[in-house]
Amino acid sequence: MLVERREQNPFDMVKASDFTDEEILEHWVDISGDHGLEHLIKPRLVMPMLLLGGKGSGKTHLMRYFSAPVQAARYGGDLLPAVRKEGYLGVYVRAEGLNTPKFAGKGQTDESWSAVFNMYFELWLATSLLQSVSAALHGQTTVEQDRIFSAGAACLFNEDVSSHFDSLSTLLDYFHAQRRSIDYIVDNAALTRDITGIRIGFSPGRLVYGLPEVIGRVYPALASVLFVYLVDEVENLTADQQKFLNSLVRYRTGNASLKIGARLYGIRTYDTLGVGEPIKRDAEYERVELDSFLRDNQAVYADFCKKLILRRLDYHNMHSSKLTELNISDSFSEMETKDYSREITMQLVSPGDREGRERPYFLRLRRLLKGGRFEAALGDQLCELLRVQSHPLLEKVALLHLYRNWTNESDKLIKLAKEAGLMARSLAAGDGADASDLKTALSYFRSDLMAQLFRECRKPCPYTGLPTLIHLSQGIPRNLLSILKQIYRRSLFNGERPFSGGRITVESQSLGVKDSAAWFWEDAQPDSQGHQVREAVEILATFFRTMRYSERPSECDCATFSIRLGDLSAESRRILTTAENWSYLIRIRDGASDKNDDSVKAKYQLGPMLAPRWGVSEHRRGTVEVGGEFGNAIFDPSERESLQRLFRGRVDNLSGEKFIKARFSGQEQLL
Repeated sequence: MLVERREQNPFDMVKASDFTDEEILEHWVDISGDHGLEHLIKPRLVMPMLLLGGKGSGKTHLMRYFSAPVQAARYGGDLLPAVRKEGYLGVYVRAEGLNTPKFAGKGQTDESWSAVFNMYFELWLATSLLQSVSAALHGQTTVEQDRIFSAGAACLFNEDVSSHFDSLSTLLDYFHAQRRSIDYIVDNAALTRDITGIRIGFSPGRLVYGLPEVIGRVYPALASVLFVYLVDEVENLTADQQKFLNSLVRYRTGNASLKIGARLYGIRTYDTLGVGEPIKRDAEYERVELDSFLRDNQAVYADFCKKLILRRLDYHNMHSSKLTELNISDSFSEMETKDYSREITMQLVSPGDREGRERPYFLRLRRLLKGGRFEAALGDQLCELLRVQSHPLLEKVALLHLYRNWTNESDKLIKLAKEAGLMARSLAAGDGADASDLKTALSYFRSDLMAQLFRECRKPCPYTGLPTLIHLSQGIPRNLLSILKQIYRRSLFNGERPFSGGRITVESQSLGVKDSAAWFWEDAQPDSQGHQVREAVEILATFFRTMRYSERPSECDCATFSIRLGDLSAESRRILTTAENWSYLIRIRDGASDKNDDSVKAKYQLGPMLAPRWGVSEHRRGTVEVGGEFGNAIFDPSERESLQRLFRGRVDNLSGEKFIKARFSGQEQLL
C-alpha cells in the first residue's frame, strides 16, 4: 500500500464524493481558530442552514465529516459514544441519488408529481434516519422499547399501518418496501401512463420531524440528541421540488433540523408549498457561503491550504519531517525581486543576447517607429538612450515612460528617452534619488511589465510562489488541489523532485497553473446559457489582456471592472449573474464608488483561476469602469453589433500602432 500511494500524484483525488467515509476523515483539514469549521457549520444549531459554495469549495467534504459514518470513524467505529459526546446525529443524503427527473411528465399533472415526490423524498429521509439510528443503537433495544416506538411511529400515518412493523428494524424494512413499490410504479408510468397505485399515507413533514421525536422519547441513549438532516447537492432538485424542502425549513419542529448544501446557483426558489411565501433569512434559516468565507479570511485560508498540502503528502507517505506549515512555501520557487529581478530577467533575454538579436521590446519600438514613418536612425538613438544592459526590467519601465509621454516630435522623443534612460541607470546603480517617476511606475506596473517580458521572450506568464497559488484558488480547495496536481506533474517531468528536497521551478509552476486554468474552464460549464456566458467572459478577459500587454496600460494589474447594474439589459444581468454563480466572475462585496456621483456600482473580478488562461493578473489592483452600452455589448448577445467599435474605443489609444499614427500632423503624414 505504501508503494501504491507513493507512485500516485498526492493531489490526484479532488472530489469528496469519491472518498470513502474513512478517507473523508483521513483527508480532513480544519481551519485555525476556536472550534474551526465546526463553529461555521454549527452541527448542534436548531435553526436550519443553507450551506452554499462554488464547485469544489469543500461543501460535500464538510457535510460528510459531520455525518453518522464519519462520526463513528472518529470514535473507533462506534457511533453511539460519538453521538452522545457530540450531541447530534448527522443523517447525510445526496439529492443526486433521487433521480428526480423521473418525477415528471408521463401523462401526469405537475400537482400529482409534486405530491408523489414530496412523499418519496420524505420516505427517503426517514429511511436514512432509521439506518443511522440503527447503527447507533446497534441492536441494544428492548422488546418493550420497540413496542412503544412502533406504536408511536404508527401514529404518524394517516392510515392504520401498525400490522406492518413492530420494531425499528421492521419499520426500516417497511420503508424500503414502500420506496421499491413507488419506484416500480413511477418507472413504469412511461408505459402505463398510470400512477394510481401510489397512496400517500402521511402528511408532509410528519415522518421527518415526528420520527426523531419518538426516537428521543423512547430510547434514553438518544434522548438529548439533535437529529440533523444533511441534504447535499440540492441543485439537482427542480424549483417545485425545492419548495417542499423549503417548507420543511419553515415548519421545523422538535429535536430535528436541516442543513441544506448546494452550489451558489443551486437554490432555485425560496418559496414554500401552499401560499408560496418565501422562507426568511436569519429568522427561519441561516446562510453560509463557504468559499466567500474562506476568501474573506485570507490568513485563515492560507493556513488551511498549507495544512491541506501537508495532509495530502502525509497520506501518500511523502511527508518529510523537514516540511512544516512554516517552511512548505520553500518548496516553491518565487520570482526574485532584488536588484529589479535582474537574475530572472537576464535569463529571459540571454539567449537572444548571445545570438546578437535585439531585445524584443526594443525591436517592437523600432517596428512602431517604422510604421510611423520615422527614420531608422531615430530607433537606433532611442534604443541606445534607453539601454540598461544588465537590467531588462528597468529598460521596460524606461520604455513605458517614453510611451506614456509619447510625442511625434523627434527632438522631444530623444529628450524623453534621455531622461528615462538616465533614471533607469540611476536605479540600476542603487541611487534613484532623481528617478521618482520610474519608481512610481514600477510600484504600479511591475507585474504587468514582467508579464510582458515573459510573453515577449516566449515564456509562460509567471504565476509562482505558494501565496500566489493559494490566491489563484479563489477560496476553493478543489481549485488548489487541481493547481498542485498539474504543477506536481510538470515538476516530476522536469526532474525537480517536488516535496522531496527539490524546489519547483517558476516554469513548472507557471505551466501547471496554465493547465489548471484550462481544466477549470472546461470543468465549470453552466448547464443553461453556457455558450453565452463563456463567450461574454472570453470577451471580458480579452479586454483585460489587451490592456495589460499594450504599450501603455491604463490600469495596473487590471482584472476587475465596475458597472452600474441598472444600465444593463435583463439578458446582460442574467448572464452576469450566471457567470458569478459559476465562479467565472467574483463579485466584490463593497462595490465601487462612481466618480461622478455618490452612487455605488457593482464590482466584479475575473475569477483568478481563469487569469492564467489569458495571461492576465490574478489580483485586482486596477479597476476599469464599464458603461452600460459597453457592458451590454459584452454580456448581451443581441447587442454585439457595437462590440468591435466600443472595444476599439477603449483600447486603441493604448496600442503603439494607434497612438503613434494618431498624433501625426498632416504635414508629417506627407513626408
